[in-house]
Amino acid sequence: METLSVDILIEILTKLPPKSLFRLSSVSKQWQSLISDKYLKNKLPLMLSGVYHLSHSAKASSTVDKPRFACFSENGFEDMSLGFFPFNHMSSIIDCCHGLLLCYSSINDLYYVCNPILKTWFQLPKVEKRSKLSILAFDPCHSMQYKAVCFTAWRAQGAEVEVYSSETGIWTSCLLHFGVDTDKMSATIRYFDGVLYVLALPRSVVGVNLETMSCRRIELPEKVRLDGCIGKSSGQLHYCSKNGKQINIWVMMDSNWSLKHSFSVQSEMVKFSAFHPELEIVYLWMPGK
Repeated sequence: METLSVDILIEILTKLPPKSLFRLSSVSKQWQSLISDKYLKNKLPLMLSGVYHLSHSAKASSTVDKPRFACFSENGFEDMSLGFFPFNHMSSIIDCCHGLLLCYSSINDLYYVCNPILKTWFQLPKVEKRSKLSILAFDPCHSMQYKAVCFTAWRAQGAEVEVYSSETGIWTSCLLHFGVDTDKMSATIRYFDGVLYVLALPRSVVGVNLETMSCRRIELPEKVRLDGCIGKSSGQLHYCSKNGKQINIWVMMDSNWSLKHSFSVQSEMVKFSAFHPELEIVYLWMPGK
């Protein structure tokens, strides 16, 4: 009877719009686990929790508004207002991760985490040291808790960081050792499964485990290029490299990189965007398109 109830519930969930599913996934760990189940994902159409974009003012093409948030619904992309966040006009969006926003107000010197779908926000306790780089780490498939990571000082091969955990509600100080020169670390950062992945020159990716605050350097199969990207698909680490019109997709299998796909695109202007989390699909985009 219990199995039948779950089967019926899955059938109901597959008929709900993405926006409703996102809301339900925040109800409890049981609901989040069910909605994140691979079987349910395979029955659902491709979903986007949201996209953040810049829109040009209609009055002047040179005027750029603040970043806007759009959610995918049955009617296409629907712009969502951030008016629920009272500090929206006096703060800046400095990072986003799996549907959550990290905002910073220089006036108050405070960080806020916002959920545009649920229209909720939370003020983080004040961090003692000034941050040089701030990152939001949230992966609902791994945990419903999030972390804010503030890099407060750089060292030759590491950094001093302050980490806020939504589970404990406090900031903790840590010292990281990257294993590579800090000036070789790039701005390409991805978070999933509790680990921050950072591309590093000339051909490495550094994994920062936010549970143990330990770092692991992984050698890449190719040199890091401007359009290089790290990601996760079907539970495996992937790396995409682009050289002109040629795009290579590598997958980490048994601690070794294997070339999974290699294909050409019509224009060098085509850029890699993201990996599909479950399917054999990658997303590409072209400026102006």
